[in-house]
Amino acid sequence: MCLICDRIEMIKQGTNPYFVKELETGYVVIGDNQHFKGYTLFLCKEHKTELFQLEYNQK
Repeated sequence: MCLICDRIEMIKQGTNPYFVKELETGYVVIGDNQHFKGYTLFLCKEHKTELFQLEYNQK
């Protein structure tokens, strides 16, 4: 399992301390390293390694 999949699993288990909000297609999380204060990431529920691997209507 990759790091992003691990983080998504932590969100589902309620153990990810960086979790902010669940959206329809993914999760908003605070970045682990805050080089820029408030840095956030979007983790897609259907994790792929490249954007083009997602279904068109999911982008």
